[in-house]
Formats: sequence, C-alpha cells, structure tokens
Amino acid sequence: MKAYFTFLLLLVTLGTGFAQQASVSGQIVDAQRRPVPFASVALLTAADSVVTQAAQANEEGAYVIKSVEAGTYRVVVTALGFGKGRSEIFTVSSGPVRVPNIVLASASQELKGVEIIGRKPLLEMQAGKMIVNVEGSLTAGSTALEALQKVPGLVVMSNRISLAGREGVIIQIDGRTTQYTDVVGVLKDFPSSSIERIEVLTQPDASHDAAGNAGIINIILKKNADLGTNGTLTAAAGYGRFGKGSATLDLNHRTKQLNLFGNYSYTYRKTYEQLNTERWATEAEGSYRQMSYQPRMANVQALRAGADYSLSRRQTLGLLLNGYTNRTQVNGQNQTIADNGTGVQTTNDTRRVTDSYAANVNYKLLLDTLGQELTADVDYSRYESDSYGRLVNTVTAERQKRQERLRNDQLTNIGLRSVKLDYRWPVREGLKVSAGVKASQASIASAVQLSGGGQERDDNFRYTESIRAGYAQAEGRQFGIGWQGGLRGEWTNTLAISQADGRRVARQYGQLFPSLSLDRVVYKSLALNLAYSRRIDRPSYQDLNPSILYLDPYTSQRGNPFLKPQFTNNYKLALTYNKQPFFMLGYSRTRDAISLVTVTQDSAIYSTSANLDHLERYSATLNFPLNLGKLMTGYAGVNVFYNQYLSQYLGSTYRNGRTAATFYAQSNVKLPRGVTFEASGYYQTAGVNGLVNFKAFGALNLGLQKTLLHERATLRLNLNDALFSNKQRGTVRYQDLDVNFLSYGESRQLRASFTYKLGNQQLKAARKRSTGLEEERGRVKSDKE
Repeated sequence: MKAYFTFLLLLVTLGTGFAQQASVSGQIVDAQRRPVPFASVALLTAADSVVTQAAQANEEGAYVIKSVEAGTYRVVVTALGFGKGRSEIFTVSSGPVRVPNIVLASASQELKGVEIIGRKPLLEMQAGKMIVNVEGSLTAGSTALEALQKVPGLVVMSNRISLAGREGVIIQIDGRTTQYTDVVGVLKDFPSSSIERIEVLTQPDASHDAAGNAGIINIILKKNADLGTNGTLTAAAGYGRFGKGSATLDLNHRTKQLNLFGNYSYTYRKTYEQLNTERWATEAEGSYRQMSYQPRMANVQALRAGADYSLSRRQTLGLLLNGYTNRTQVNGQNQTIADNGTGVQTTNDTRRVTDSYAANVNYKLLLDTLGQELTADVDYSRYESDSYGRLVNTVTAERQKRQERLRNDQLTNIGLRSVKLDYRWPVREGLKVSAGVKASQASIASAVQLSGGGQERDDNFRYTESIRAGYAQAEGRQFGIGWQGGLRGEWTNTLAISQADGRRVARQYGQLFPSLSLDRVVYKSLALNLAYSRRIDRPSYQDLNPSILYLDPYTSQRGNPFLKPQFTNNYKLALTYNKQPFFMLGYSRTRDAISLVTVTQDSAIYSTSANLDHLERYSATLNFPLNLGKLMTGYAGVNVFYNQYLSQYLGSTYRNGRTAATFYAQSNVKLPRGVTFEASGYYQTAGVNGLVNFKAFGALNLGLQKTLLHERATLRLNLNDALFSNKQRGTVRYQDLDVNFLSYGESRQLRASFTYKLGNQQLKAARKRSTGLEEERGRVKSDKE
C-alpha cells in the first residue's frame, strides 16, 4: 500500500507548473434581451471549425462548457424559431472565460432545420476520454463489434476483446454494461447504425466501478433530442458466404418538459466460424487433426424505450427500459482424424433461446444554482437463456462404424440488481468534490445435463455475489495545476456451489483503489497528462461454472470455480496535440492474471480459464493525422507492447514474453458529386496472449457514401476485410501441450445500407445519464463460444 501513496506524492511533487483546463460560459438572449431557453450551444475551434463540445442552455438561457483545453475558439448557437448566432473568436488559457451575450434574431419563418457547419474529427480527446466518431465512418461495418474495431489498438481474437494488447475491457452501451450473456455475441448482432460514437477511458476515475484493467469502452447510441418528433430509419443488407439483413428505427419526441425516445431493430444473420487444429497427445502417443465448421443463423430483436421528465426546474426523473430476444440455430460439423486411422464425425444441432430485459429509474436533483447536485439510480436486469444440443458421433475404427447420440442441455437464469447514489459539489471555481455509494447483487442459476456417448453429467450450479462500494474524489485547478484524485473502496462476498462436484467456494475480500491524474499545457496546443490507477477484474460468472460444453469426444470447454480476481496497477504518460491523442507510454503489472488456457486429459483436450501469477506489460502508442486540406481527413498510428508472463502452472514455471505491434489507419476522401470514399484497416504482428503464441493477422476495409434527397438520405456501400486476411493462427507449446490452430469466420462481406432522416433534425443536446449495473452485466457470459 505504501507504494501507491509514494507514487501519488511523487506525481504531486512533479506537478508544479501544470496548467489547468478552463470553462466557457455565457447567456443567449433575443433582440429584446430576453433569455432564450434550451438553445443548443456548440464550441468550435477557430482554425478549422471542428466541434469540440456541445451543451444546452438552461431555462434562463445560461450555459457552461467545462473542461475546455487551452486554445482559440468561437461559440455557435441555434434555437428553434431563431437564426443562428455566433460569438467573436476568443482565447482560452488558464482561467474561466465569460463570453459576451449572444443575441439571436427571430427567423422570418419557422426553420425547417438548422445545421452547425463543422466536422468532427475521427479521433479526439475530451476530458480524459478518447472519442471515436464512428457515425460518419463508412467502414464501421454492420454490427457493433465491427464498429468497435474502429478504436485504435482494439483487436478481437478468439472471441475475446483486447485493447492495446490487454484483455479486461469493460464494454458499456450508453453508460450501462450490456446485460446479456456473451458480450461479444451480443455485439455481433447489435446494429452499428444505432451508434453515434465510442468513448474510450483508459484510466477511469474513482466514480466508476474499479473493474477493467484495460479501461472502459462506452458505446454511445444515437439519441435525437430535437424539439418535436423526429427519427431515423435504416435498412441494410449484406452478403459474404451467406445473406443477411437488418432494419433499425429510432424515434424521439421532445417538449420543454418531456423527452420520449425509443429504438427498435431487427437483425437476420447467417454466418459461420471455422476452427482447425492439429495436436500431439503425449499420453495417447498420437496426433489428432480436427476441423470444426459452425454455421449459425440468428434472428435478433432489440427494443429500447425511455423518458426524461422535468418535475421542476431542479428535478428530473428518468425511466429506461431495454428488451432483447435472440433465436439462434447452430448446425455444427466436427471431424477428427487420428494418426492410427480412427475417425470421428460429429454433427451438433443446437437451438438457443435467449430473452433479456432491464429497467432503470434515475432521479436528479439540483441543490442550488451553482451546480451542486444529487443523483440516484435503481437498476434491475434479468437474463434467461436455454440451450438444447443434440449431437451424433459417428466413430470409424478398424473398418467398423458405430454411432453415439448425446444430449447437451443448459438452462441459465441470471438476475442483477443495484442501487447507487452520487453527490457532486463545485466548492468554488477551480475545486470540485464528489462522493458516492453503490450496492449491487448478482445471482446465477445454471442447470446442465450431458448424457450419452459415455458422457454423463447432471449439475446444478449456483452463484451469488454482493458488492458494496463507496468513493470520494476531488478535482481542481490551482497554481497552474489541473488535477484529479480519488479513492474507491469495494467489499465483495461471493459463494459458488456445484452440486455434481460437491464444491462450495466462498470468498470475502475488501480492497482500496486509488486513482490520480495530472494535466499540463506544455506549449501552446501541446498538453501532458500523467495518470495512475489500481483496477480489479473479477471472473465472469460463467467462467466459474464447472459445466462442460461438449464439442466432440476429443474437445470440450469448461469453467473453473476456483478462479480468483486479478488486480492491476496502471501507469500512463500521454501527450495530446490540439486535443488529439498523440503519444502515450504505459506500464502495468497484473497479479493472478485471468487467462484462457488449454489442458490435455488422455487423448482429449479442453479449454478453460486459469490464474497466471504475474503479467507485466510495457507499451508505447503514437497517433498522427492524415489530413490534406479539405479533401482528405484521417489518422494513423501504431501501438507497440511487450507482454511478459511469469507463473507456476501445471507443476512447472511458465515464462513467456514477446514484443508485438498493432498498426492502424483510416482515411476519408471527398470525391466529386457528393461522394465520399473511405479506407481503413489494421495489422497485428505476432505476439503472446496467455499460453498462446499467435501469428500476424489484419484487415482492410473499403467504403463509399452518397448523400441524397437534400441530405436527408444516405446511401453506403462497403466491403469489409477485402483481402480476407483476418485469420488467426497460433500455437500452444507448454509441457505436454503441442497444438497448432487456425480460426476464421465470415469477415469478408459486401454490404449496402440506406438511411433516411425523419422529422426535425435541429441539433440539441440530450440529457446523458448512466445506470448502476455497469460492471456486473458485462461479466455475464453464458455461451462459451
């Protein structure tokens, strides 16, 4: 513990001379000098009219834009029934800036639509977050998982997400971690047309759950807050090996006191996954070659509905409902050939029925006019998933054939609930404090039945977890120093019971999680940031479930009820230029790193999760723009990282370290006749992840866009993974493990989409809020795919 406070003291000592971020405030009035309420305010850079932040004026026409970095700006204002207003250009340095009143002239007729002229960069840095504006990207793909890969350094490998070479990423949607079982599986079926931008927090502060050693990725969905009724309709179709299609409808109705919003999407996806392995079984003294082809067809429906109601000038009540259904059919074919001539052909027909729903009630109270506020959240989420598998093994040995019929059923029921309370107090200009408490509880019940073919297992697994948390945090700007420091405490109680194994694992532990961030403007537009945080990653609920997912007589997956949480200390040094992420250095050390491992048993092999003692990671990231006037915009970068594993595992010492790099780029080119072309891609060099040494892979994506019908409609055509190079190869060499593998899916797809804007499209800032079930729901991974 002394090391944490020594580090904090060192950073404070080095922070002398650090510059602060400022605020920009003002008021909007009409020609009679009367306040214009609820006007939309945008802060643009003076040099290139890039929208950096947006806000909404209150009922008195006053607005405040916080955490503004040093630079030269102007304010642009729009309001229904008025013409556009602009401020004079002004400079922000170290203190607050008060913009002279902006006077709006009444429009001669009701405006059909007001647009702020400005383009958002593909990448930008705002208040400690990297923003990836995927809404305007032509190569974001058709699913949320494909859009997520627009985040620099993010790679999906073996259905596990890593960021800059690190697993342990918490995925959120609108501030709420997905409540569905398999996060990657949900993102595969969630339409990207509903996504506005992606926020990346690599060093979350104390107000966030302590989970996520690699940080938090928050997917922000489109939520139009224009006055009146408006929305967006999107239809898309694609083809790779199979056809697929989706349709999404976003609707919003807003008055001065009430905002109603909703989203419905339907997705039909037929796709496949291929996994080929070659391995040597020491105990059986033989080799095995396996080929697994898993086509699946999914019908997915998602519904989101909510309302925000202003009870008074200082009170707001919100309600958010989410529903999700997924009907999936898998018709797998596995073939295993041994070098002694024995062969097994396995057909796997599995039907999965998934239903999930969640509710959130949110209350916000402004205690005074200076920004003191109290917020409360109550959340409830329920998930039910039934999987019915029927398998047939056709065994060929010594010119004889026999058949084995198996049944593999798993019924899962998960309940999550939480309540949290947050308090924020701007003590004075340059000093803010906040504190909060949270209580959450999770319960999981899983019934598994595996019978036939010499395999018998009937188990009921129960898991309960309760977490009590509290935090205190302060941030300020004094003596040229911009700083933020906090301390979070979390107390956890868990109980896992497996009826078949007679196992009962109970754990109780409490931990403190400090965080600190310091900022400094080094020279004009060049800023420096130093940050430290301690994080935890608890095992996913189903990684603890000892149930067996049977693939064929030689291959299976199973959980590990003895998994422990992993703890990570993160250190970061970052430079930004014009608020764009430029250069970063990072170091982290993880204890009891949760890793996917492979274990042999006789002639069979199974994958599971295990704790490796230590993981050290060093990284360096460089980002730079690819701009050519107004014709081309984009970015490119490289992330170089070194992962070093050291652990006692399977009775001996496992030591493996390797340097790897991820290269990424995206470029957007304007062509004649309103056509835009985009190319993006990444290349991942060979590296190490747990016991796996993986080889290089990557992807190239191409896209075209044409606006139609006076820019109310957009037509897009894109080709993802044009070279079909997103194929993952690797080896596992440790003790008796000797495995080669090749894994790929339907990554190369041609897609077309058409989007039409409905109703009023006038820009207004929406109320942003998050719920309490953030970490818990992302750890629910029922399907071990």
